[in-house]
Parts: sequence; C-alpha cells; structure tokens
Amino acid sequence: MEKNNFFELIHNVELFNDATMTLFMKKFDMNVNISQILALSKLKEKGPQKPSSLALSLGYTSGAITKLTNKLVKEGYIVREQQENDRRVILITITDQGLDVLEEAQKQGRNMRNEVYSVLNTEEVEQLLSIQKKLFERVKYLNTESR
Repeated sequence: MEKNNFFELIHNVELFNDATMTLFMKKFDMNVNISQILALSKLKEKGPQKPSSLALSLGYTSGAITKLTNKLVKEGYIVREQQENDRRVILITITDQGLDVLEEAQKQGRNMRNEVYSVLNTEEVEQLLSIQKKLFERVKYLNTESR
C-alpha cells in the first residue's frame, strides 16, 4: 500500500466515475442527469415521499433536492401533491412519463454495464464489488467515528 499514493487512488476513482457519467449522458439522449434518475428510481421503489425524506435517502441537501425536483416537475416526470388531511405536507410522486424515462435510463444503464464491465470476468466483477463495499463501509464507519 505504501507505494500507492492515496490521492492517486481517489483521483482514479473520480476519473472513472466522470468518464462513465459522460459516456452515459452521450448515449442517453434525454433531458435528465444521473441524480434525477436516482431520484426517479427512489420514488418508483419507495412510492410518494416528502422532499426531506427523498433528500435523506439520496444523501442530498434540501436545497439540492428542491433544484432537482423543480426540473423533474418542469419535465413532467414527477408531481408535487399537497395532502388533504394536512395541507402543509407535500409528497413527490413519479408520473407515468417519469416511469418511462426511468425505464429507458435503466435499459441504457444495463447496456453500458455490459459494455464497460465486459473486460472483467465474473470473479473480477465480484472482487471489485466486494472491495468497493468494504471500502465504503470503512469510510462510513470512520465518518461516524469522527463525530
């Protein structure tokens, strides 16, 4: 580990992530970004949510979720609905159009996964996933320990 520079390791992860996102956005010719796709996916998976709950589950600030949801509302991919029993509570719900764009994004994501990771055999993919999970859990632990 000594010969591997910590910052080089982080930099290589950033380069890979940036290049992968750029490739996805080139191939996926719709007016949504990765964060918006993640939000649509959470709404499909968990159903209607308060903006604060969606922000928490995605790890975003309330300001970031407001900007993100404003764009999705404008595109017709989600709606904001006040609750009849408490007008102060607003829930965000994915629309049929949002479900369609999410399905297309997921299809493109599967195609890209097959394209990008085809250079790895099954064992290497399993090792990579295991290493990523292990490192993520360690960083998560260190973040909570330092509070």
